[in-house]
Amino acid sequence: MPPARAELERRLRAFIVALVAVVSLHDLLPYVGLRDDSCQTMFCGLEWRADVNNHWFMPQRALADSWSYLTEVEVDVSPAPGEHARRLVRWLEQPERELNMEATRVVVAQLCGAGHRVAMRYRRVGDPTARSTPDACREPSLSAPRSLVPVRLYETDFPYSPKDDRPLE
Repeated sequence: MPPARAELERRLRAFIVALVAVVSLHDLLPYVGLRDDSCQTMFCGLEWRADVNNHWFMPQRALADSWSYLTEVEVDVSPAPGEHARRLVRWLEQPERELNMEATRVVVAQLCGAGHRVAMRYRRVGDPTARSTPDACREPSLSAPRSLVPVRLYETDFPYSPKDDRPLE
C-alpha cells in the first residue's frame, strides 16, 4: 500500500473515531444535567428531575439548572423600556408558558445590559411557592447566562433584534 493511501486511511479512521466520540458524549449530556435538546433521548420516555431520572442503568446528577423552567413570570422594567425591551418583556410575560431557565437568563441579561432594572415575580415549575426579586440584574441566577451549552429560543414569538427583523440567536 502506498504511503499516501495509508496516511489517508489513518486520518479517515481517526476522524470517524473522533466523530463517534463527539456524538456519544453529546448524547450523554442529559445524564449530567446539561442538555437534552437534540440528544438521542428525544422519544425514549426519559424523565428527569434535579437529581434523579427513570433510566434503568444510567443515573443522573444535574450539574446545572439549564433545563429547569419558570412560569407565572411578571416583570417590571425601569426606566421605561424602548421597543426592543418591550418585546423582551412580552416574551417573558406570556401567560400559560414555561420558560427555560437559561433562555430566561439570556433575555434578562439583555434587559440588564440595556441599563434597565428588572423586578421579577416568578414560580419555578414544580415549586408551589412564587418568588420575587426587586432587581434580577443583581442576581446571577436570573441574569448571568451560564454558557455551558448554548440555548436557543425556539418559540415562534421569541424576541427580535432591534436592528432588523431577524430572530436573536
